[in-house]
Amino acid sequence: MGSSIWPLLLVVGSNVIYHLSAKCSSREAHPFASLTVVYAIAAVASLVLYGLCNKGFGGLGQNFRALNWANYLLGLAIIGLEGGYIWLYRAGWSASVGPICSYVLLAICLLFVGFFFFKEHISYQQVLGTLLCIAGIVLIAYKKG
Repeated sequence: MGSSIWPLLLVVGSNVIYHLSAKCSSREAHPFASLTVVYAIAAVASLVLYGLCNKGFGGLGQNFRALNWANYLLGLAIIGLEGGYIWLYRAGWSASVGPICSYVLLAICLLFVGFFFFKEHISYQQVLGTLLCIAGIVLIAYKKG
């Protein structure tokens, strides 16, 4: 388990930084101008990390040729994801509610995606957990009038 926990910690830590940055991003800058800078930094950092992890840049062209349609679609999805969070925060959602609602809705969608596209089994525990998540969203979003 020790070798499998670090990716989870990386995702959680990066998400905290991500949401903090998205919530605090300049309201004067257009979200896509912001994302242009974000992706320029991400591209340079990714290239540097490739070189460090690969002990050089050998095989870079071969790795680019090995990409498929999903890699390009992921790039487009990330733009929607990040732009969506910037607009979510600008629309007034709090950092404690907006991401929770989006992640629960995402988990519900992925439950169906897994079932219909990847033939994954849906257990009673997953159904019950999904219902509890929906109840949690209702409780979090409920405001006394």
